[in-house]
Amino acid sequence: MIVHVDPASPVPVFEQLRGQIERLVVAGTLAPGAPLPTIRDLATDLGLARGTVARVYDELARDGLVETRGRHGTRVLGPGRRRAAAGDVDAAADAFAVVVRQLGLPDDAGHAALDAALQRLGAG
Repeated sequence: MIVHVDPASPVPVFEQLRGQIERLVVAGTLAPGAPLPTIRDLATDLGLARGTVARVYDELARDGLVETRGRHGTRVLGPGRRRAAAGDVDAAADAFAVVVRQLGLPDDAGHAALDAALQRLGAG
């Protein structure tokens, strides 16, 4: 699994890691049944506290994307187990707006970045 965090980013490392793993699962890059690295290994690789990685795994499990089996590790359940909640898009928009503000960008730059991202993903 290839993930990275940028401590200099205005996005908290917890959110960076959680978002990356969620996108890998939803995109199918991490197939159902695939094991995730142990909390200790991933924390060491990324230079994070074990508690941060454990919290990420707990939230992913709460959302139905992974299953944590204690000493038997954490495995991907797959994107089909999670249904989008009504507030998911609003929460993502709020998070994006915070980043735009933290970077000191004007609203037009935020809108342009979002439009460009949607175009890169293709017609919806």
